[in-house]
Amino acid sequence: MDYIEIYKEEFELVRSRLGPARLKHSLGVAETAQQLAEKYGADPAEAYLAGICHDIAKELPRAEQLALLQKSPLADDAEILQHKQLWHAPAGAVLLAELQEHYPRLNEAVQGACLWHTLGRPAMTLLESLVFVADLIEPGRDFPDLPPIRQAVWQDLTSGICACMQGVIGFLESEGNFVHPLAYEAWAYYKKGQ
Repeated sequence: MDYIEIYKEEFELVRSRLGPARLKHSLGVAETAQQLAEKYGADPAEAYLAGICHDIAKELPRAEQLALLQKSPLADDAEILQHKQLWHAPAGAVLLAELQEHYPRLNEAVQGACLWHTLGRPAMTLLESLVFVADLIEPGRDFPDLPPIRQAVWQDLTSGICACMQGVIGFLESEGNFVHPLAYEAWAYYKKGQ
C-alpha cells in the first residue's frame, strides 16, 4: 500500500517544516513503524502517519518550541524546561493537536506517539511504543550497539523497548548528559515485563 499517497496532505505539512535530512529520517521512522505495526498487530497506516509526524516541531525556533511546550501536559516538568533537546516532542504533540481541525487524521493517538517518542514512559500505548523504537532503529541510524537493539525489537517488542531504553540511557550516561527520571522509570517498567 502506498501510504505516502494516502497521507499526501500530512506529508506535505511535515515537509514544509523539515529540512531534507530530518524528512528522510521521518520517512525511515514511518516505514519502520508501519512494518512493526504489521508484525505486532497495530494499524500500519496510523503507525506510518505517526512516524511521518513525530519530529514535526524539531526544526522550529526554540522560542516557538517553548511556546508550544507550555501548552502541553509536560509544561510543568522543570527537567524538560531545563533541557531544550526534549522540547520538540511535547511541542510537536501540541502542534499536531492545533492542526487537527484542518488535518483530522492527526488524532490523539498520533499526538501521543509524538509526545512520547523521545522520553518514552511506563505503559506506552502500542502506537507510542512502535514510534519510540522506530525512531531509534530506522535504517538511516547507525551506531555500534544498534544491530543487537534492532534484533531485540524484531524478536519481542517489550524486550526491544527495553534494549532501546538501555542503549539510549547508557549512551547519555557515558557522555555525561542528562537523563530524565521518566526514562529510568520507563526502563524499569519494561525490564519487569520481559
